[in-house]
Amino acid sequence: MKIKLVFDDWRRGMKSIYQTEEGIEMSMGNFHSGTTFNAEIILDSEEEKDLRESLKSGATPVFYISKEVD
Repeated sequence: MKIKLVFDDWRRGMKSIYQTEEGIEMSMGNFHSGTTFNAEIILDSEEEKDLRESLKSGATPVFYISKEVD
């Protein structure tokens, strides 16, 4: 399923660092609030059905990118 990922915030833990000096520096490139990226997620048919129904209801899922631990 092709989707759009919209960048929202820089956080450390649950706390936003977006308005800090560090967060402002990180936001100087493409990773600032509102930047949209094309993406694709792999879902089975039941997961895709559930997601489509949730989106139709007006709910918005929020995702973040997490680096895998080596």
